[in-house]
Amino acid sequence: MSEKDLEKELFDKEEKEKPEQDASNTKEKENKNEETKKKKSKKSKVEDQLEEIEEELKEFKDKYYRNLAEMENYKKRTTNELIKERKYASQPLADKLIDSLEVFTQALNMKTDDKQMQNFLYGFKMIKDMIYNALKDEGVSAIETSAGDEFNPNIHEAMDTEYHPDKPEHTILKSTKTGYKFKDRVLRPAFVTINLKPDEEIEEENINNEENKENGKEE
Repeated sequence: MSEKDLEKELFDKEEKEKPEQDASNTKEKENKNEETKKKKSKKSKVEDQLEEIEEELKEFKDKYYRNLAEMENYKKRTTNELIKERKYASQPLADKLIDSLEVFTQALNMKTDDKQMQNFLYGFKMIKDMIYNALKDEGVSAIETSAGDEFNPNIHEAMDTEYHPDKPEHTILKSTKTGYKFKDRVLRPAFVTINLKPDEEIEEENINNEENKENGKEE
């Protein structure tokens, strides 16, 4: 076989093998592309799953912190209620004993010349003072009210009114019954008489003012 024939045979062989190689390369590329797509698809699914897990975790965290905050608020409310309950636990008893003390006080104000009765009253006064001191230790205190003090509706109750032009309006003229507090709460307001101008005088004063205004305009 001549050299040319040999070259031709090799060329023909290469030409025959070339389509097969091209087909093999194409198939290999397709397989690679498919594998790449599968990997991408798998990666995408994993990423989606991770996003879902992260969202769920975020929701669980939010719920956890909300529940934790609610629990803390509940503990604070419960603690405050317990403190308040303990602080004012003796109030109902103090309220009842104050009424008894008032009866004692009224009895002790009785005037008598009988020496034996005076001794009894002195003994009752000592008992009353002992009860009142025990109440003071629990937080009971009298509302100090004096003539000339300004009327305060939070601690005073106006049982009557009088009018004295020489004294300021809405001031206390006299106290008719002692008021009491239990710690920072009012057990019973002090009953007082206040200095207040009668409605008739106020109306008359308003009429006079109107007349004076009209006279001033006419002049």
